[in-house]
Amino acid sequence: MSDEIPQQTKSNSGRWTVVVMFGFAFTMIGLLFAYWEFYTAPFRELQYAIADEYPESSPRVVGGQHKSHKEDFPKILRVVVYVPQEEFNPEKEVEKSESRAADLARLAFKHQDVGEYEQLDIVLLQKVPEGSRRRWTTSKSIEEWKPILQ
Repeated sequence: MSDEIPQQTKSNSGRWTVVVMFGFAFTMIGLLFAYWEFYTAPFRELQYAIADEYPESSPRVVGGQHKSHKEDFPKILRVVVYVPQEEFNPEKEVEKSESRAADLARLAFKHQDVGEYEQLDIVLLQKVPEGSRRRWTTSKSIEEWKPILQ
């Protein structure tokens, strides 16, 4: 009987494992960057215009259709902005919220091709320290916005 232990003929060195891990990480970072670029690029001009008009608003603009495989859902352009706490309470001061929504809609009509959407949603959010955030939303069809903006 032989007490010899068989030697492993080929092993994976730790150096190559690290190289592969870094390669995978860089690939994932590149894919994430490309996804975010394609996701935000159609709305970037409008986001920049809103940020110029309202610097602390952290604007986010998204467009699309919920359940896009179904015909029943409208194509929506949604504009979400934050209102600083010092300005006004969007839930209680509805006139100011409507005025801000009209300003945002004007910017949307100026900087975005709203013709490809059926509905424009404006969402005003406000962070409250030690509390839940305040939220005010309006949702109108593109045709309903046109007379308001004139």
